[in-house]
Amino acid sequence: MKRSRQILRWGVALVMLLSVGTARADRPTLSAYFSKDSVEVGDQFEYVIEIEKDRATEIGIPDFDGNPTPDDIKKRAENLLHISQFTAYDSDNLELVEDYAIDTLRVEGRRLHLRKRYKLAVMETGDMHLRPSILYFEKNRELPDTVYARDTLTLSVKRYEDLDTISFLVADPTSQQGFKVDSLMAAQQLRTDGINTQKDLPFRFMEVRDYVIYGIIALLILSLIIWLIATLLYRHMRKRETQVRVMPKIAPHIVANKALVELHNRKLWQNGKYKQYYTALTSIIRVYISERWSISALEYTTDEIIEALADVDIPRDSRMALVALLRTADMVKFAKAEPEAAENEENYLRAYYFVENTKVIDIEKVEGKEDITIETKIGE
Repeated sequence: MKRSRQILRWGVALVMLLSVGTARADRPTLSAYFSKDSVEVGDQFEYVIEIEKDRATEIGIPDFDGNPTPDDIKKRAENLLHISQFTAYDSDNLELVEDYAIDTLRVEGRRLHLRKRYKLAVMETGDMHLRPSILYFEKNRELPDTVYARDTLTLSVKRYEDLDTISFLVADPTSQQGFKVDSLMAAQQLRTDGINTQKDLPFRFMEVRDYVIYGIIALLILSLIIWLIATLLYRHMRKRETQVRVMPKIAPHIVANKALVELHNRKLWQNGKYKQYYTALTSIIRVYISERWSISALEYTTDEIIEALADVDIPRDSRMALVALLRTADMVKFAKAEPEAAENEENYLRAYYFVENTKVIDIEKVEGKEDITIETKIGE
């Protein structure tokens, strides 16, 4: 009996230890840092929080928006029961410039490694101390708990070097020193002469270091891009020069005869494709006419083609054959006529002999040839 009670006690203790360990495991951890350790009044810097938490743990991040709209306030009130945002800074010293979305750096099982960034501007001089913190919600608890980073961050805020406090002292009988700083006069001076004086001061390298580095990097990248584009264009032009060859212009009748042979081998009308056959046949003739006499036959109707060729020296039989071919093609294309086999062959021959009887003959080659006769054969 005693042994059973002892085992029970050890079991309860073990469960309590496991529950405590689980609770500690669910508790998020965080670290934070400033992008700069010292700035001047009005300078901008980044405040970065890195959080490690369990997937199921809800957290609340700091809210640096010091001027919320009514809609923002209503939205925050609605979200307060789930993930709260809270102010963990002095709104008189810091001003939110930009609030970045939370980034997920990596995932390790159930553990998430997150990063939250803020761009802030500082408004007061001196050393500013900030203890990084977030909220998190434990299970079965209505109120959140606060998790703090191990170290407190310190930001050194320097004043403008040209702002001389002695110049703005005025008498003050109520003060123990007998004088005080006229802040209104100092602000006015800073808005006018102070800014102009800052413009006249020589630049220090640390002030423009980032711009110089980024400028050099951008210049190198731009130079590399320009070099790559120039190289690709040069290779492309060289490749085109090697590929492009001056081809002699093929005579229109040679192109037409080749196309007619290919059309004849396709046997379109033999398979009932009359419209496709006559469309291709007349297209060949229209292209030939366009190239032979510089007439836009592809855009003309049958009547316009006949009218355009009225003043052209064409044999009468060829002109009549062309008219008959074009009229038959119009009946097939627009009236869905189906000519007989003999008529289809006849129209093909009309197209062929129209090209042969109207083609341009190279007179120089014909004159340069010696007529071959029976007498010349005997003479050889």
